[in-house]
Amino acid sequence: MAVARDRIRSYAARAVRAAVRRRQRRWAAMSWIQLGSRMLLLLVVLLPSILCTASLWADTSTYGFHDWDVMASHRYLAKVSILEHGEFPGWNPFACGGFPAWGYVEGGTTVVSPLLPLYLVCDLPLALRLEVLLMGWLGAWGSERAASRWTRSLAGRAFVVALFAVNGRFGLQAAAGHTWHFAYALLPWALYYFQRANAAPRWFPEGLKLGLVFAWLVYAGGIYPLPHTVLALALLALVEVGLSRSFKPLTVLAVGGLWGIGLAAPKLLPMLATFARAPRLIESSEQLSLTHLWIALTSQAQGFYQRPAPVRPYGWHEWGIYIGTSGTVLLLVAAALVWRKKSLGVKLASVVFLLLGLGAFHPLAPWPLLHNHLPMFSSQHVPSRFLYPAVLLAALGLASGVGPLLRWFGRRAAWADLALSLAALGLAVDVATVAAKPMSEAFWMVPPPELHRAADFSFAERAPVQYLKRDWAEPMYLSMLANTGVIRCYGTPPFEGVGALAKTHPRYRGEVEVERPGHAVISHFSPNRIEVQTDAVPAGTRVLVNMNKADGWEASAKTESGERKLQLLAGDRLAAFAPEGARSLTFRYSPPYLGHGLMLAACCLALAAYLALRRRWERR
Repeated sequence: MAVARDRIRSYAARAVRAAVRRRQRRWAAMSWIQLGSRMLLLLVVLLPSILCTASLWADTSTYGFHDWDVMASHRYLAKVSILEHGEFPGWNPFACGGFPAWGYVEGGTTVVSPLLPLYLVCDLPLALRLEVLLMGWLGAWGSERAASRWTRSLAGRAFVVALFAVNGRFGLQAAAGHTWHFAYALLPWALYYFQRANAAPRWFPEGLKLGLVFAWLVYAGGIYPLPHTVLALALLALVEVGLSRSFKPLTVLAVGGLWGIGLAAPKLLPMLATFARAPRLIESSEQLSLTHLWIALTSQAQGFYQRPAPVRPYGWHEWGIYIGTSGTVLLLVAAALVWRKKSLGVKLASVVFLLLGLGAFHPLAPWPLLHNHLPMFSSQHVPSRFLYPAVLLAALGLASGVGPLLRWFGRRAAWADLALSLAALGLAVDVATVAAKPMSEAFWMVPPPELHRAADFSFAERAPVQYLKRDWAEPMYLSMLANTGVIRCYGTPPFEGVGALAKTHPRYRGEVEVERPGHAVISHFSPNRIEVQTDAVPAGTRVLVNMNKADGWEASAKTESGERKLQLLAGDRLAAFAPEGARSLTFRYSPPYLGHGLMLAACCLALAAYLALRRRWERR
């Protein structure tokens, strides 16, 4: 054992030394001009997220307003379920009488995520801030990687990062607590792996990585980013098919999609079951004029409560997308002058997304047609959200034109690239400075200094605890800390038939109700499991628990002869008949089709491992 450990350490040390030597040779081969361009690109990737979130670190004990409280409650449920109860966060008993947390698109988004250790280890306010910063960096890094498929110019890549990753829309949406918006950070990664798979003679690794990006979009709750990513790749693939006269781009997209469906099945199948029960169908007649679009792109008055253009409805966080006058002009010039074959796909996609972002300006406009005829988009509204990916696609078209521009400079191309990189850094700082305005107004919610936690769980009609300065929504996170559910909640699917009752309701008879003479109490309560002690309950008595009923709940009873499965009774609350000799009744929840999803994901992982080993063997 010791010999094997020494060998592993020796191999690891040699590998690290070899990597360091390769990196040193690579840096030594560069001129100081090239090195300067790379340093500027690194600054463009890292600095905007730091500038945008700088105000959040002055006081790391406060919480965000608007939607941040309910997003904090989703993340806190995962932490409590895993650490305190050793359970998977399948059911949320605290909101609206209880609802399927894992089957909700915005529930459990930190469970299958690199962010999970942050939320398990750090205090919640600190973890929320780190999520904003890290997702900003992930989007910036992905933007640079995606741009590398369209240009070798470091300046061209820097412009893409500056215009997309942490622009005004990122700051406004992050300030509002729209954490699903962070999933847009995966859009450039999807473009990157799609382009790599198209260029590779054997595209299994990149196709699998594209599938991993699709799966992460599902786990991250990308209710808008996922359909937008699929649409952007579909448009790009269709243009590639026309240019190359090969169906390989569509095949790559289809195979990546299949990998994504298989790997995301544990989340996707329960989520589809929830959508079937509570379909999210929304009318969407919003529109944006070209004048107001210009203001949204160029006005620096883009604090959260500002409204530089008279657009309705919603707050400015749904309309603003500052990239600066210079950035807007650059994209317009590139759209008019850059006509390279490589840029046609992203240019077409950017125009389509721009038209979609203008909304329902005509009955035959792209957005009403898409919204009314494709179920994937029928659950969406606020079409201005298409503008964020439109900026990325247009910026990739701009990056594609930087290479020919540098070749025009001839021998001074390195100097020109350095100068353009410096200009990109200036643009990035300007954009991030405006994006920081709404972020500085977001995290001001202060919890009460002392918060009483009830010994036994129960429901209240409204949130029993408030922040010292109230916001408009009922605080769900503080109610969870008080061990109290809220009937009139916020931030859950639009379920009908809420069965759970608040303690103040006239029909409330306790958290456990028995029809016949007898007594039953809850002996164990956790998010996915409720155990009721029924020693004094006669056989055939209906035992009713004050919790919403949904697909996935099962009941069983412990009797003298062992455990016996029970049939749940009809109704909108958990109920079952106590059998003869029942000592306790247990109600357990498991997300519908979770087992099927896990089996499908395991098969995909096994297939991926087999293909990787086979590819490695063939290369040997």
